[in-house]
Amino acid sequence: MEIVETRQVRDALRMAQSVMDSLETGPIGQLVGESGTGKTRAGKALVERLGAVRVCCSQGISNKVLAAKIHAAFGGEKTPGSANTLVGKLEAIVAGKLLVVDEANHLRWQQLELLRYLADEAGMGLILVGTDLMDRPFKDGRTATYLAQLASRIGAKRVRFERLTALEEVAGYMIQPHFGKVDKATASAFQKQAKGYWRDAAELAAACRRVMEAQGLTKLSAVVVEAAANWMAPARLAA
Repeated sequence: MEIVETRQVRDALRMAQSVMDSLETGPIGQLVGESGTGKTRAGKALVERLGAVRVCCSQGISNKVLAAKIHAAFGGEKTPGSANTLVGKLEAIVAGKLLVVDEANHLRWQQLELLRYLADEAGMGLILVGTDLMDRPFKDGRTATYLAQLASRIGAKRVRFERLTALEEVAGYMIQPHFGKVDKATASAFQKQAKGYWRDAAELAAACRRVMEAQGLTKLSAVVVEAAANWMAPARLAA
């Protein structure tokens, strides 16, 4: 699905461009916010619009695995070796390029320091994407020196993602790309159920399409939204 260019996505694109324009002084930026608020969508927009490379992290990822993922994402051939060996190979291929690291809240200071090194010493632009949990390591006194270096590189290059609360934004960004223009009652019903979260909106839109197909309907309405929400309710309760 085409990425909808919301205000937050535009902010992310501008911020990422500022990162690439300041590779010598502050080559790192952040996208932060609650889960489901559209950070991953924005990260993918950076790949689509700016030619960035994206990797996604998991809990407990090691330096070697992270370095291998980045090496593969930049098109490097699979090769054996230690984390330091892979970092050495990365230094030769990442200069002037932009890396988006999603789920960065899973990283420990060792991995964050590895990424900071590539940004500082290899001339790589870096965007860290994660939930507010990513803020916590910055306050850990045991790693203050390393993380202060990282925080200083980020500076003001930070975009915070929040739920969409304005009805006009919900209608224009979350509903219209799927169903075209809708009336205010339909937009209000959709907003009530999705609560401004992109992930919930995508699930609700898919449920609405199934209801419409089953009933032979071509236009989204408040009744369809309510029916879709009721259909989804058991799954939500079980989650």
